[in-house]
Amino acid sequence: MTDILNEYKLNQIKKVKLGDIAEIFKGKALPAKTKSGEFALINLRDMTEIGVDYSQLQTFSADRKTLLHFLLQEGDVLIASKGTVKKVAVFEKQDRDVVASSNITILRPTQKVYGQYIKLFLDSAVGEALLESVNKGKSVMNLSTQGILGIEIPDIPTVKQAYLINRYQQGLSDYKRKIARAKQEWQKIQADIERNLF
Repeated sequence: MTDILNEYKLNQIKKVKLGDIAEIFKGKALPAKTKSGEFALINLRDMTEIGVDYSQLQTFSADRKTLLHFLLQEGDVLIASKGTVKKVAVFEKQDRDVVASSNITILRPTQKVYGQYIKLFLDSAVGEALLESVNKGKSVMNLSTQGILGIEIPDIPTVKQAYLINRYQQGLSDYKRKIARAKQEWQKIQADIERNLF
């Protein structure tokens, strides 16, 4: 990991600190017993390898004014800052108000960078090493907010970012389609075997 970081730091490409191009805030802490309601909450378990699973989000009730600071916007980058697994996702606009849990740190790009590009970089070997370098926990991960702000990412043109994001999304779409087809074929085989058991 140290070799990857040293190589990246020595690389002459132009870099920019996340703190210079994004706002940062922690998700909302909710009481253990909260009545379900009109707001949705993204927990760590809802963040998957291929994005946020919006289908099973916990809901809760609250005064909207107390949540204004925490409401997620399209393109926000969600980083699991506590827990056992490194996870990064990008929020997609929903038809209801959504907030993230307190175990998640939110980066909101403010200029010349797309949230999806930040995610792609943080998911890379270099990005993972940089996140590990700001981890203050031992057995459980605890990413430092100031540390995240200090992470430097490549400062590339938005046109190139958009190209990379588009390639990623096309690949992800193909991947999801192939997984769905493979599941259907597997279910068909299982059903056929079951029919022929006796």
